[in-house]
Amino acid sequence: MRVPAVVFLMLLLAPAPATAQSPPDVVSEGVREQSCRALAASTAGAPDESAADPASTDLPATWPEAPDGLLPPRVDFRTQATSFNRLYEFALNAGRLYARGRGAAVAWRQVPLPPCIDGRLTGIGVDDDELVALDSGRRIYTMDGALKDASSWNWTSRWGTPTWLGPGYALPAADAWAWTVISKVEDGNWTDPAGNRTAIGDGKVSHIWGLRPGGRRITFWDPWLPLDESYEMCGPDRGRFKAVNLSAGGSEVFVIGRHGDMFTRLYDFDLSGYDSVFFSYSYDDQRGKGDGSPIQLPAEPWAQQPKIPGTITSTISVHKTGRDAVHRALRVEGKQGGETGFWERDVASPPSSGWTFHATGMPLTGKVLDNPRRDTSARGRGRSEDSRWVMHGDGVDAVLEDFNVYCSPAHMHVVDHGVARDELLHSVDGLRQQVRGRGLDDTPRQQNGAIEGPAGRFAPTTVSATRAELVLGARDWHFTPAPAAKCLPRRGHIGVRSIGRFRLGHRSKTRSWCVAGGGRVTAAIVRGRIALLAVTARGYLPRHARGRSLGHNLRRIGRGRVAGMRGGRVRFVAVTSAGTLSHPALLRKRLRRAGLHP
Repeated sequence: MRVPAVVFLMLLLAPAPATAQSPPDVVSEGVREQSCRALAASTAGAPDESAADPASTDLPATWPEAPDGLLPPRVDFRTQATSFNRLYEFALNAGRLYARGRGAAVAWRQVPLPPCIDGRLTGIGVDDDELVALDSGRRIYTMDGALKDASSWNWTSRWGTPTWLGPGYALPAADAWAWTVISKVEDGNWTDPAGNRTAIGDGKVSHIWGLRPGGRRITFWDPWLPLDESYEMCGPDRGRFKAVNLSAGGSEVFVIGRHGDMFTRLYDFDLSGYDSVFFSYSYDDQRGKGDGSPIQLPAEPWAQQPKIPGTITSTISVHKTGRDAVHRALRVEGKQGGETGFWERDVASPPSSGWTFHATGMPLTGKVLDNPRRDTSARGRGRSEDSRWVMHGDGVDAVLEDFNVYCSPAHMHVVDHGVARDELLHSVDGLRQQVRGRGLDDTPRQQNGAIEGPAGRFAPTTVSATRAELVLGARDWHFTPAPAAKCLPRRGHIGVRSIGRFRLGHRSKTRSWCVAGGGRVTAAIVRGRIALLAVTARGYLPRHARGRSLGHNLRRIGRGRVAGMRGGRVRFVAVTSAGTLSHPALLRKRLRRAGLHP
């Protein structure tokens, strides 16, 4: 690249630095700075109207071949060091990017990089037609055209509002991150929880997903959104599950915990209710209404994947296969019978289909995990960010038991002129272009949502919340934070009609109580009285539960008691009346009212 005349003029006029620097070094830095500024121009973010697969995935012969043994002979995982899309695979070494045709038995070639980032890359993510890379300062750079002829690959440092034209961004600290793209060209449609398809827009949906330090928070950054950390997805178990790694592809997010428990979720800004400016959503049942119906809310929940019957590591990967956002291939590094390789399954397959092992002979790169066969997802989980809010009006009292900015729904207990009812408040952030802080502060956080009544009817509402006040717009109800409650002891007794100090039949405006050390006692309130009590705290639960199966992972374990099971482990114990236990549908309804989903 020709060095601009202004660089030479700056060299002549600048005073000598305190530490001598050779002219070639200074010129090199000037060239690098100019190339950074030039990266504002790119095709990244421009709509792709049609597929443009190259005639060949051979890279230009002028690109230098990598020395033998410098890079892995195969790429099976999408990580920050190696990754792939449908046509190409990529790898990093010493800050430089290498590529070759997907699965091709050819040499790796070094991809020419702008001087701004050449030799400075520390991580990559590839999906669809786009590649993102971080430099040593974690600044984000995007390469567009990753499904086209390599001669058309081009780079930008742009990021942020408006429409991917922002000044750029440095990714905050994350234990793991991944790049995911879903597009009209490659995917065609989303398939929502009701089974209906909605066309993906021309501009794609692209996110960086980050697993934040501690493993419980999952932040996403979209190149069209403000340069902040305020958008998050609720993690498994309402953000209490601790993950050690994260992967993403085609809007499917995949996490794994330190004991081999795994969860997946199809989730992105447009599909999950944030973008009401450009899409139509509905909490009403959309099943059977056909493609093009309003997108079904709430968004698809986390799905727990079956445990793997073998040795596994923390290295995981997910990539899209097929169209309509249905099929995604999950991979987990591991070994079987002394052979190394990876375990694989389709996210759309039933749990009973399990995992298939593929031997590769490649060395293991991740940390070997403790992987018991049973469900251990609750082990070592963190504290919930749920908070309790109260409202006292003219003849109406209401309690939001577990409101959480990022985890919906919240249970709401209402006493309206002496008549009690339980409702759910569903909420989700909206589209905004202004930078704001995470969670709640003194600036109102605006959300859209719906109030779900006892009969399953939904009433749209807005939610405006600060640290001091939460307003439900549909009813003009103003909530304030409830005084901190003293948690129940870590260990306690489950009686025939009681859990700890709470008993069936007692009046209560509260339906959830914390337990020291984690877990909760929850209640189903019917006409103002406790009709069912349940506990999830380990100090209250038996290690084993023997009794008659009631179906739906429920087991009757004695007079008035039922245990909720998962993977042979007791998840919760509930106490209720004999009449409720004798009617399975009523039992499940009251368990759901207590916040449990057997």
